Amino acid sequence: MGTAILHVHSTFSDGMCSVDELLDEVETNSDVSVIGITDHDDCRSFGSATRWKTQHPSSRVQPIWGAEITTFGFTHVLAFKMQSPFPTEVPRKFLPLREAVGQLREMGCYVVAPHVDAPMVGIGRRQLAQLGSTYGFFGYELLTPYFTPAESVPELRAIGEQRDLLALGGADAHFAQDLYRVLLRFPGDSATAFEDSWHARTVHPEPGREGPKKSLGMQLRQQRRSLIGQPSEQLGAWVRQRIHARAARR
Repeated sequence: MGTAILHVHSTFSDGMCSVDELLDEVETNSDVSVIGITDHDDCRSFGSATRWKTQHPSSRVQPIWGAEITTFGFTHVLAFKMQSPFPTEVPRKFLPLREAVGQLREMGCYVVAPHVDAPMVGIGRRQLAQLGSTYGFFGYELLTPYFTPAESVPELRAIGEQRDLLALGGADAHFAQDLYRVLLRFPGDSATAFEDSWHARTVHPEPGREGPKKSLGMQLRQQRRSLIGQPSEQLGAWVRQRIHARAARR
């Protein structure tokens, strides 16, 4: 059985570790063979992970393409792609949910509903039950460290089964300490085998392990990056793109 970890954030969004640091950690201190880095509204992590893989050809760790997209109302959706061609851009922020999911599917992505029970950013159980696969979702996060207590997991699983959605899980990790909080077990040890397990429904999420405690200072720095740092960077990039586009039209 192989092990995968999904829903990981790097310094390309509001994570506190670079892509290289994340992959070095996974290579050195785990048996994880597949990792999906899903930065907010950004997919540059895959290019960095590909360069890392080129520099470590004997590594068992295989990164897959991923992103976490913010739709209208701040609802988040995860997107993964395990076969080329790999996108270099993601749908723009704050699209209507149906439109964002549609664009991701046109790009060949698997669309997954993350942290279903999370206030505002989660799709919510009612909407998952109503929309689910009809909106184009392939799966959902059954296990997550946040907002879904163990006693409510059976109810969420029943909703997923009713809508024929694949039960997955994600650590929603912003620190290296949180990488292994939710694990996915699957037959094989490659990204191709991992993708096959999604269609065969042979991938299984399970609780992982807690890492070392994070100091209050570490948590505050991450919150500052999430609420101030990354939004400022995204706004600056948007302004620069508008300036360049306007200059090109002259």
